[in-house]
Amino acid sequence: MHITLTALAAALIGGALGLWQRHAAARLTYRLDTEADLPSPGRRTWIAWTAAIAFAGLGAWAAATGSWPLLPAILPLAAVGPLLAAIDLDVQRLPNRILAPIAGLTMAGAASTLITLDGPTSAISAAAGGLAAGTIFALLHLISHGGIGFGDVKLAAVIGTAVGSVSLSGLLWAILLACLGAGVWAVVTHQRGPFPFGPWLLSGAWLGVLTTLSAAWQ
Repeated sequence: MHITLTALAAALIGGALGLWQRHAAARLTYRLDTEADLPSPGRRTWIAWTAAIAFAGLGAWAAATGSWPLLPAILPLAAVGPLLAAIDLDVQRLPNRILAPIAGLTMAGAASTLITLDGPTSAISAAAGGLAAGTIFALLHLISHGGIGFGDVKLAAVIGTAVGSVSLSGLLWAILLACLGAGVWAVVTHQRGPFPFGPWLLSGAWLGVLTTLSAAWQ
């Protein structure tokens, strides 16, 4: 019962945050002058629903696994994930002014586990995850000749730190699911050029964290 209540409470918080993000995104202040004439992205009500679902899942995960000390490393990314996805879908860009503070908060959250958990295991895992994910996507950026943008590289490093603090196997699932989802979507929609990869990375990160739920139920 407490897991359900926690998930519901988290969904309400996420939904409220998502409504704020939708309002912030509607102002289009993230667009550059060269992007001002792009088509309207629409109302994007999905931002609020996505935020509610993401927070509900993380709330259920934390309650089921007792992983509350790890939330500071995950919540910064979860809090702005829908907004980042909306921006990437609109202009195929992930603004540094959002990524930079989120990266700092994520690293601080991962470092906090040195105090809240017994031993440095989680912090070391976070550092390894961030380095590994950043390196992998930096190589993909070079191989794809820009098909995967450098914003995706930076986002991958942040995701690697956040999910890596939980589990490196969860991070592996996050990357695999993100690439699989993006690949299937590109084939189905006949994408032939660069396309927004950020939403897939963010979705993969959320699913990667949730894959660790199975260990709590064994």
